[in-house]
Amino acid sequence: MIVQNVYFRIMKITHFKNIDSTNSYLQNLLDKGEDVADNVVVTDFQTSGKGQGRNIWQSEDGKNLLFSIALDMSFLKAEDQFLLTQMVSVAMINVLKNYLPEENLFIKWPNDIYFNDRKIAGILIKNEIKGVMLGTSIIGIGLNVNQTSFDESLPNPISMKMITGKDYDLEMLLNEICNKLSQQTTVNRQQASSNSINSTFNFQLSTFNFQHLYTDKLYRYNQWAFYEHEGKVKEMIITGYDRFGRLILKEKNDREVVCDLKEIVFKI
Repeated sequence: MIVQNVYFRIMKITHFKNIDSTNSYLQNLLDKGEDVADNVVVTDFQTSGKGQGRNIWQSEDGKNLLFSIALDMSFLKAEDQFLLTQMVSVAMINVLKNYLPEENLFIKWPNDIYFNDRKIAGILIKNEIKGVMLGTSIIGIGLNVNQTSFDESLPNPISMKMITGKDYDLEMLLNEICNKLSQQTTVNRQQASSNSINSTFNFQLSTFNFQHLYTDKLYRYNQWAFYEHEGKVKEMIITGYDRFGRLILKEKNDREVVCDLKEIVFKI
């Protein structure tokens, strides 16, 4: 049931009381050939919220921010799509630091948002590939806001209210995040689309800044910690990531380990 349609900047925001998945809703429209760029779908409750892989995002009705946003990323090469992951993760940190202590906010690779050792937000990105470039990217975001009790099956959830004791306006948070993503995407598109030397330099500088900010906020970066890898629990240190977003770690014997999604488990 759609309860309202509103417009925010150049974005159309469609609000559902409940839906199976905001990501699936936009993806279905895209699969039908519709132009969904600059559309936002937000819901009070998801019956089949998506997480990474086969994970399900669980949320209490009306307590948290659950939405998906579609962005035109046709200016970005498909091989550089991890830059989008970095951009979205950094944007979330930049919004949340207005409400929570910045020194406690981290990005758990590849794109979960943590407050200390607990998960406060999850991001799921699905990219459309058109030749060597991206097309439309659908970014699903679940942010724990006003919920204070979580299912025991969830390993380490936390919400903004659990941290500060305050209630937060979900619509205001939605607008802030959408504004941040829209603004940064627009700037990068303009820089990447221009043939001028200055614009090319500015785009390269912008992507470098994202990489720097992402690394600066990377959870457990340059710290020894325990991970499950190849069926064994090992003490390793995160040393970085490659251009495709694969995580790079080092074992105690200096052996380098390069991991893709689902090839490593963080032991919290």
